[in-house]
Amino acid sequence: MTEEPRRRDVWRHGMKRAVVSLGTIVPAKEPRWPIALQAAIVMTVPIVIGIAAGRMDLGLIAATGAFTVPYFAALPRLERLRLRPIAGLVLVLTSLLGAALAPYPWLSALGLVAVTVAIGIAVHGYRLGPPGPLFPILVYGMSGHAVNGGLPPTTLVLTVAAGCAWAVVASIAPLIRRVHWQVRPRPLSVLLARPDWDRGARELVWRTAIVAVLGTALSLLYVDPDRAYWTVAAGVVVIGVVPGRGPALTRGLHRAVGTVAGVGVYLAIAYSGMPPLALALTLGTLQFITELAISRHYAIAVTAVTPMALVIVTASAGELGDLAVTGERILDTLLGAGLAVATALLHAPAPPDAAGRHAPPHRAD
Repeated sequence: MTEEPRRRDVWRHGMKRAVVSLGTIVPAKEPRWPIALQAAIVMTVPIVIGIAAGRMDLGLIAATGAFTVPYFAALPRLERLRLRPIAGLVLVLTSLLGAALAPYPWLSALGLVAVTVAIGIAVHGYRLGPPGPLFPILVYGMSGHAVNGGLPPTTLVLTVAAGCAWAVVASIAPLIRRVHWQVRPRPLSVLLARPDWDRGARELVWRTAIVAVLGTALSLLYVDPDRAYWTVAAGVVVIGVVPGRGPALTRGLHRAVGTVAGVGVYLAIAYSGMPPLALALTLGTLQFITELAISRHYAIAVTAVTPMALVIVTASAGELGDLAVTGERILDTLLGAGLAVATALLHAPAPPDAAGRHAPPHRAD
């Protein structure tokens, strides 16, 4: 008789903590503005170049190179420079695969599952930390969407590659400061040492695989195959990089609230009639806000990243302001987030992790 009330109390307290977290901004452990500024610049410059060349659609696609910036952001600059080309190469390869499989719905769906699981294994095994598998999934889906919309696959992949190359170049600029050369970078054999497959890493990979398979299958059967990537992306970000039921519930709530708010921001942007240059600066600002807020208040970060992703996907395909897209994205997000929260129930509650064993490493030991 005592077990059931205790379980209800646990769930009630968990829900309360999740709701309270919406009004809580976590103090910053270290300044985020340098990485946020870099991400904003990497996002804005290709769009401005695209506008000047009369191909804003290609500028928006090249702007996805900014998705490499959040990876390895907590590492010293020289170590980050060693790893960022790998992040860019992953985005280019996922774009290539998405473009190649775009004409074949079932193969494209299998490719989505394969990309999600493979990136999930890499992220959780090597403890790469935020933003997890999110951006390769978005680039994979965006690439398929753009190719199905008429953009030549070769043009698409080369444009993504150019954006990623620009991100690497932008990473070099801060090295003019001598302070960054005072840290001796560790070799790749240390930075990418053999994964330690503890309970937390295994749980995260299994949950990622479940969301990839179920999210793709449900989208194929009942929703829209072309939108499966958004459902899966919503799921993997709710899973996050730290195991446990509490983090999944909190991130799921933040994701749902942030997506609804972000759709509102997207509509305001789409129907504002702002000139292209103002749109480029707006997207750069949203990227800046995303990187500032990502570790302090997840719903705010989602509110910024949702319209940014929607503008890139829809504007590059000539669908900016399509009202049908907004409702679809909310539905896809709720489905993906719901699946991710449900997968947390498949495992026993995680024990306390006071030592931070499950958290991704940030600094040299």
